[in-house]
Amino acid sequence: AAPAAPAAPAAPAAAAAAAPAEAASSSAAPASAPVEDVHALPCDNKTGRYELCGIITHQGRTAEGGHYVAWVKKNSKKWLVFDDETVAEVDAERIKELYGGGDWHIAYMCLYRKMETTSLE
Repeated sequence: AAPAAPAAPAAPAAAAAAAPAEAASSSAAPASAPVEDVHALPCDNKTGRYELCGIITHQGRTAEGGHYVAWVKKNSKKWLVFDDETVAEVDAERIKELYGGGDWHIAYMCLYRKMETTSLE
């Protein structure tokens, strides 16, 4: 059987005992310092509604290579696709195809904007 590796030297007891004393004497706030109550901030507590307004996609098989494309919502039926110097208009239904697979686009970052209304109508 191989000889056992030597054990690491134990930390001196004096150094271990001094650590809490140094922490207490530092300028850091004590653990019992009051924390700002975020619930005291003014808010209306209404749930917001957001709509998808832009997407950045990655087209390629690996993170080391590929191509990025921006998709921006023009209106409820059309989106603009910015692919380098080319800008094209596509049907909104194409956005549902941005799930990747092979060399096709995969949504990398989705951008939303707050809608004015909170109703679902």
